[in-house]
Amino acid sequence: MEEPFEDSFQDSLPEPLDQEEREQLLQDLGDLAAFREILEPRGYRGVVIACPDCEEDHYFGWDLLRDNLNHILENGEPRIHEPAFEPRMEEYATWEYARGYIDGLTEGEEGSGPDRDGRTSPMEAARRIVRALNARGLSRDEVAKVLEEGGLPAHAVDADA
Repeated sequence: MEEPFEDSFQDSLPEPLDQEEREQLLQDLGDLAAFREILEPRGYRGVVIACPDCEEDHYFGWDLLRDNLNHILENGEPRIHEPAFEPRMEEYATWEYARGYIDGLTEGEEGSGPDRDGRTSPMEAARRIVRALNARGLSRDEVAKVLEEGGLPAHAVDADA
C-alpha cells in the first residue's frame, strides 16, 4: 500500500512537455539569442514579460531568461520567481517589441517578407508613419513621441531620415 505522502508527491510532479511545447521553447531560446545579439549592443539588458500568474511585469536579464527557459525545457515547469526590485524599465524590451525589431531588421532580405502573421512588421509600419507625419510638418521629436505612444520603435525616425 502506498503512503499518502508518496501520492501527494506524485501528484505534485509536473507533466512532461509534449513535442509542441518543446519545439516552442527551443524557438523561444533561438529568438532570445537573436534578440540579445541585436538589442544588447543598443543598451537593452533583457526582456520584460507580463506574468499571467501574478499579473506583474517580470524583468529578466538575458542570461536569467535563457536559464529559466532551459529549466522549463529540462524540468517541465518554471522556477519560482519574484519581480525585479526597481528595474530601469527603459533597459528592457517586451518580447513583442524585440520580435518586431528583428523582423524589421530582416525585412527586405532575400527570403524574408511580411511579419509571420502576414502583416507589415512594426519597423516598416513605423517608417510609413514617420513619412506620413513628416509630410504633415511634425518635428522629429513630435514624430518620435507619437511612435513611442503607439508602441512602435521610436528609432524609426532616424531610420527613415
